[in-house]
Amino acid sequence: PPAAGHVNCDRDYGAACPIDFELVGGVCYPGEGINSPCKPTVFQNMTKDTKMRWEMLCGSLFPCMGGSKDFASPCPSGWDAVQGDGWRCRPTPDTVSVCREAMSFEGFNLDMLTDWQQKCNAFWPALDVTDLDRQAEAEDLSNPIGLGATVRRLLAL
Repeated sequence: PPAAGHVNCDRDYGAACPIDFELVGGVCYPGEGINSPCKPTVFQNMTKDTKMRWEMLCGSLFPCMGGSKDFASPCPSGWDAVQGDGWRCRPTPDTVSVCREAMSFEGFNLDMLTDWQQKCNAFWPALDVTDLDRQAEAEDLSNPIGLGATVRRLLAL
């Protein structure tokens, strides 16, 4: 669960330091007013899993990733499409997510997908922001000939 006062989001584990930590000479130091049980840390060569463990132990979080999500992708990152079952996805065994059951996204609009991401801590991949037409299509799931609707139809085959 997110720390008090922080939203649940797709965390940027490529960031140099967690929120409210300061990078000095390659080492992240807690900022003023941060009461962390962890000492200054070098994150440069840590894996994502190690950084996630550090967040849980130390009570500080890495910043949220910015940008739009590619809702035209059939499933969130770390989830696989269930073949022949409409727009349905299930988490892979090694996925860290609050939601562990297969989920049907049939009929979901952009707001519903966004809310589900927050609730389940499972996020769609980041959208390549250089492709603005694809972004508009990915966000318009109501367009019957749009990319989002097409992906749903293809998964239903």
